[in-house]
This record gives sequence, structure tokens and C-alpha cells, in this order.
Amino acid sequence: MSIKTKLVFSNIAMCLIPLILCLITLFGLNNLYSRKLKSYYEVEDMKKKPLLNPYIELKSINIRPFKELQSESEAIPDNFEDKKVLKTINEALLKKNTYIIVEKSGNVVFNGSKKNNKDIISKLDDLNYSRNADRPEPPRTESISDDSETLIRQFTFIFSDGSSGNVFLVADTSKLSQLATEFIISIIIAIIAIISLTGGFITFLVSRSILIPLNQLKIGTEKIKHGNLDFKVRAESSDEIGELCDAFDSMRKKLKESVELQAQYENNRKELISNISHDLKTPITSIKGYIEGIRDGVADTPEKMEKYVNTIYNKTQSMNYLIEELLTYSKLDLKKLPFYFIDMDFVSYMNDLMEEFKFDVEKNNMEFSYDNHIKGKANVRIDVQNINRVISNIISNSIKYMDKEHGKISVEVDSNNEEVLVGIKDNGMGISEEALPYVFDRFYREDFSRNTSKGGSGLGLAICKKIIEEHGGSIWAKSQKGHGTEIWFSIKLKNRIN
Repeated sequence: MSIKTKLVFSNIAMCLIPLILCLITLFGLNNLYSRKLKSYYEVEDMKKKPLLNPYIELKSINIRPFKELQSESEAIPDNFEDKKVLKTINEALLKKNTYIIVEKSGNVVFNGSKKNNKDIISKLDDLNYSRNADRPEPPRTESISDDSETLIRQFTFIFSDGSSGNVFLVADTSKLSQLATEFIISIIIAIIAIISLTGGFITFLVSRSILIPLNQLKIGTEKIKHGNLDFKVRAESSDEIGELCDAFDSMRKKLKESVELQAQYENNRKELISNISHDLKTPITSIKGYIEGIRDGVADTPEKMEKYVNTIYNKTQSMNYLIEELLTYSKLDLKKLPFYFIDMDFVSYMNDLMEEFKFDVEKNNMEFSYDNHIKGKANVRIDVQNINRVISNIISNSIKYMDKEHGKISVEVDSNNEEVLVGIKDNGMGISEEALPYVFDRFYREDFSRNTSKGGSGLGLAICKKIIEEHGGSIWAKSQKGHGTEIWFSIKLKNRIN
């Protein structure tokens, strides 16, 4: 999920979740304060309407006891003169913050208040309640508006002796104001808490998915700054930050590869200098010795002089060959050696080339054989001069390191569905199993070759490998010490015509 989508969903969640939680909390608080209201007063039909504001319930307070008292006044009016009965009724009402006042013929016969309520008694006559026993008015509810909060319900009835009676149901509604204040404060606190917690939680989740990978990137840059590339930046998400982490880790890998390659180049450079120094020092020392011999008059006969001059010439030729091989390898390594690829039939090319090499091999008193297993044509794209160099280097090595009296060199050409295969085999001294993996490394030569006059530059097979790789092929060796060597290389077919 992209960061843009996350932000859109987080904004929607920031609106919807608090709204839903606020509604749930509102109804929860409504039920809570409704139960509190019911515990304070005798309230009717609490389940039919929400509390929302406690004052909405004013008309519902004391309806049931009011109706019960009114029914009793009609059935047994004289009970309202019996203080024992009135006391029992009043004690039940006091539990709901309510009490009764009973009048007979305008005089108070019962006052159920446990507190001084002279101010309420004094104002009962001012409320214009009906005292007409013949035509009693319907029960009315009045509120005394003074410092106290009081709700009064009143009804009239007729005693058995014909006297007019009034019953006042008085409720202390100060609790309603307290409940309303608590209710509103609770709602405000709940809304603030819900918005704060929801916003904080959603912000934490969204920011966590951004800040954690950014912190990883920061740590990664610090490690790179100090040269540490052996770590990994893991992408925990598939958004833009995750893509950035992947790109950063890819950059780290490339940078590590570059540093390792640079280190390898530096080691190769040192090794190259060391090998060049070693391979040039031997012929230079020899040349120096022979020149000193000539200068000191050691070559005092024409025969000795000719021998010294020929040796110096051969040594300089070896040095020249080494330098040429080194320049060729360097150009290949730096990819500055030009290649001129042409399309041609590899079968015809090898048939013509083998005629030339047959003469060179037989000139060195060795047996040469050539086997072509390809039927028809095999079209390839090659640089003729460089492939000639590959085959020449391999055959030259076979001739150079031949230790058998009856030397044999054979060339075999074959193909599969994708490439042509060329194998050059000899029955020479072979290569040890330990040395075989390194024969294509530059300047690699087994110890025995360094101790013989036939020791080469150590770059021939390395050059072959570079050339074959430029053709998109591969090269490998098979050998057994004392029984000969096989060098194989492959070149991809352009197409095959049978």
C-alpha cells in the first residue's frame, strides 16, 4: 500500500473511528446516568428515551408514586389523616429524595421533610392550588423558583367528612443539576480522550511505518560513512519507503561489489607488478651477464662472441614476447582491444586453419590429427584473428611442454544445439590436479615450468579465456599428470544448416 493511500485511509479513520467511539460512549454514559437518575428518583419510562440532558426527565419524575397516592386518596381518603400510614409512605419516598406534605382544609396535617422547609410551606398558598372539593382541578406540577431546586406535584381530594384535602409530592431536584454537569463533563472528557487516543494511535501506526525504515536508512548511511558495508537494510513494507529501502540496499550491494572489485584490482596490480618484475628480471640479469662478459673480453673468440650475441638476442626476444602478451592481456582486461566479428562457417574455417597447424606440429616431429564431427555447416560470429590466437596459444603450449618422444596433438570439433565445441588434446606432461583450477589465471605457471628454458609468459591461457568470454563462450581444461592435457572451448552457434 502506497504512502498516499495510507494517509487517505488514516484520515478517514481519524474521522470515522472517533465518531463511532463517541456515539458508543454517549450511549454508554446515557445508560450510566439514567441508572443514576433512577436511583435518585422514581422515574417512569426510562427505557423509552435517552437521557442526553437530565432535565428532559423532569416530567417523568415521581409519576408512578403520584398516581398511586392519587388512587389511594380516591379509595381510602382518610388514610391521609393517619400519620402512621403517611409516615410509612414518606419513608419509602425519602429513599428517592422525595417526601409528602398533606393539607386538610388549608392546614398542614403532615410534613414529611426531614429538613426545615418553612420556605416551601409558606409558598404553598401562593401557588394558586385549587381547594374546591366539588370541582377539583386536575393534578398539576409546579416548580418553586428560589435558591433551592424543588419539583412539586399536587392533587386534591375529598376526605370522608367532606373536607378538602391536598397532597404535595415534593422532590429535591438539586441532584439533576449535578447529574447534568457530570454528564456534560464526562462527554467532553470522553470526546477529548477518544480523539486524542485515536489520533495518537493512528499517527503512531502510520509514522511507525515511515520512521522505522527511515531510521534504518540513517543508520545505514552512518555505517557506509565509516566504511562498513556488511549489513542489510530490510524493507518491511511495499510502499515508497520500502522501495527506497530496496534501492538503498541495492546501492549498498553495488558499492560493496565496487569496493571489493577495487581491492581485487589493487591486489591484481600488486601481483602483476611482482610477476612482471620476476619475469623481466631473469632475462635482464642474463643479458647483463653476457654483456659484461663481452665487455671484459671473456668472448675472446668469434665462436664465443656469436654464442653471446645469440643468447642476448634470444633473451630480448623473450622479453619482447612477454611485453606483447602483457599489452594484449591489459587491453583485453580493460576491454580496449578491438574485436572485428564476422559471420562465417566454422567448419570451413577450421578445415583451412588445421592445414596450417598440421605443418607446424609435424615440423616439431609430432603426430597431428584433426577430427570434424559436424555434418554440414555451422554458422558462427567470430573475430578470426583472435580465435586464431586462442588455438595458436593452446597448440604452442602443447608443443612447448611435450615430454614424450612420440608426441601427439589432436584437434576435435563437435557441436550441440547451441554451440560448437573445440578440443585440443596432447599426450604431454599434463597438469597436476591441484594446479588445474588455476591454469587460466594470469601469470600462473607450475613450478616446473619456471625452472625450464621453455617457461612461457604465464599469460597465454589467460588471454585465451578473455577472448572466448568476449565471444560469449566458455573455456575449460582436463588433464592428468603424466598423461596429457585437453583444452576445450565453446562458441555459440548463430544458426545451424545441415
